[in-house]
Amino acid sequence: MKSIPKLLSKTKLLRGYRCLKCIYLTVHHPTLEAPIDDNTQALFDQGNAVGVKAREYYPGGVLVDNQPWDFTGALQKTQELITNGVTTLYEAAFEYKGCYARADIIQYSKKSNRWRIIEVKSTTKIKPEHYDDIGLQAWIITKSGLPIEQINLVHLNTQCCYPDLHDLFTEVDVTEDIRQRYLTIQPTLYEIITTLKQPTVPDIDIGPYCLAPTECGFTEHCWQEKKIPDMSVFNLPGMRDKKWQLYQAGIVLLDDPRLTDLTDLQARIVNCFKTNTRYIDKPAIQSALSGWQFPLVFLDFETINPAIPRFDGCHPYDHVPFQFSVHRMESPDSTITHQAFLHDNASDPRPALIPALLNACGQQGSIVAYFARFEADRITALAEYSNNHREPLLLLLDRLVDPLPIIREAVYDNDFAGSFSLKQVGPAILGDAYRYDDMLVANGSAAQRAFEMLIADSTAKQKKQQIKEAMLEYCKKDTEVMVELVKWLYTV
Repeated sequence: MKSIPKLLSKTKLLRGYRCLKCIYLTVHHPTLEAPIDDNTQALFDQGNAVGVKAREYYPGGVLVDNQPWDFTGALQKTQELITNGVTTLYEAAFEYKGCYARADIIQYSKKSNRWRIIEVKSTTKIKPEHYDDIGLQAWIITKSGLPIEQINLVHLNTQCCYPDLHDLFTEVDVTEDIRQRYLTIQPTLYEIITTLKQPTVPDIDIGPYCLAPTECGFTEHCWQEKKIPDMSVFNLPGMRDKKWQLYQAGIVLLDDPRLTDLTDLQARIVNCFKTNTRYIDKPAIQSALSGWQFPLVFLDFETINPAIPRFDGCHPYDHVPFQFSVHRMESPDSTITHQAFLHDNASDPRPALIPALLNACGQQGSIVAYFARFEADRITALAEYSNNHREPLLLLLDRLVDPLPIIREAVYDNDFAGSFSLKQVGPAILGDAYRYDDMLVANGSAAQRAFEMLIADSTAKQKKQQIKEAMLEYCKKDTEVMVELVKWLYTV
């Protein structure tokens, strides 16, 4: 067992709030944790960007610019700045009995001779876990000797509309909420430290905290220890809290005879698993497809949804399409044609995308989109943005059709593994050639990251071309898979 670090960061300590086994493994067996993936890192980067932006709304401060791992240096610089009379600090560091935290912003009030803590979150509302976060931070700061008069959480304001960002943030006074929780903080920390001093890993079962509010990095390790199979009650859609009730009752396997009281879809998945068969309801497929009209126009958007809006009329996290792929099938036996659009600079993509979209979709035929609600919402937003194109854009909505409900109601293959995403369904029905595994851009999140690199001035010209080709290939593949999936449905 490794020794306990002299200083434990707030980030690590909050893992103990979540699960004592989690923080124990973090400290003593860190190699068991799954590496941070690109999606998670992108979320971290976004949170950091929001934190930096928030400093503009609390100006005049001095940044404690020590690296995250330089605990001692950050503590020393913070103390020097406070001693020298600096009244606003960014990333100030504090420590009490081995517990370490850095505050996004602190402000001194000459009137009260006390300080305000301002913790910035990149969410659009306060979440339950935020209270533990700011509560622990305030406890460490107070115990370190800094007098506090107010504790504030700052989150993004959904009513903020670009280009006017004066109200980008909403500040909420949570002082009283934290005061009510304050007495629970020290006993919680005592339990965490006591656990870390144990010679063995605490025997803590898996639970909802493995997956929420985000997935724990040790989930794969702990679930393997519990011998959770690749396909279990956890894969059944729509189970919510019931899956944990079943787990506590010892019901995990799909062939457990005690697994009852299921929805039609859940029962279908269980039956396919038991019989190792594929389910196909041909009359239901035929009925659903009978309302579709040729030509079929297969549409897929890629979007960016920045926390800090950057285009006219946009709010935090509004989705703005920057790319689309359209495959067109004039008749069941016709040659498939393809059109694509990709915006490749930092300007607003919508003025160029909208006419290209209308041209690609034409005025007749069903527009096929997998999980069409997403495309419908994007088209509606485009219509609200562009008065000149409002009517033809809204006409697209009546033409939208969706293969997803057909698959969900009339098809199931064990290779779906309980998921009805296009990336799961496509290869299961059509074969390995329709997997995304080896693609440079392989999902929507990767497309967002690629777009940011594509429009960045710092990206080399040759790299931009490589990114552009990968993005076009990925979006095209989404509509290609839809084409082949729909062909299969018609054949069935």
